[in-house]
Amino acid sequence: MEIKPSPDKYTWYVKNYKGMNAASVGYESMAGDRRDAYGDANVRIVFVSSDGTYLDPGNNEQLAEYVVTGQNLAPNTEIKLTYAKDPDGGEYSNLVDVANYNDIVLAVEKPGQSKAIDVNLTPILPSPDKYVRYVKDYVGMNVASAGYISMAGDYRDYYGKGNVKLELVSDDGSYIDPSDIEMMSQYVVTGQSIEPNTEISMTFGTDSEGKEYDSLVATQSVQSITLNVAKPR
Repeated sequence: MEIKPSPDKYTWYVKNYKGMNAASVGYESMAGDRRDAYGDANVRIVFVSSDGTYLDPGNNEQLAEYVVTGQNLAPNTEIKLTYAKDPDGGEYSNLVDVANYNDIVLAVEKPGQSKAIDVNLTPILPSPDKYVRYVKDYVGMNVASAGYISMAGDYRDYYGKGNVKLELVSDDGSYIDPSDIEMMSQYVVTGQSIEPNTEISMTFGTDSEGKEYDSLVATQSVQSITLNVAKPR
């Protein structure tokens, strides 16, 4: 499939990942997740395996065993970027403020291996601006791939400038330590308390003169999402 060329630095188009070896997709970021570059921005790549296995974003040997079979954002889906501005209102040349998508979810499987779980590839609505994001579809994801461990030690996921706490409820009643990647990697998400594409609205803090901060979220309409999880059978 031919991917549209970018007309300018503000507009890019989602690649066709289907058929690619997972180790060939993107790169491991300094933060330890998998990302792919789109102009001056980068988008997080989330692998969802049909056997329920957690794919370590930095383990190319493991990733090389899997092939991409689908993606939640169709090839040529538009990725729009807006750029940060200096105190005088001038636009920085390469400092991205907001992208309308944070993640691309890729379904992957080992060639010839039978599937253990159903992988959801729900297209998530594009964010129109920094004030609105939409709930992701976590069902089918390995729990260790769903978010990140915050400085406070809880489990969260990014939503634009904000973040949402992911509360884990296991079907067997086990406590899942969010700081224990090995434990989390044993579970797959089977349900979520808020439907995918539910709107999350945000407001931003202001300084003493009433000027809005670029990235200091004051309020958001969704603060936590409960994920029901179970071990693949």
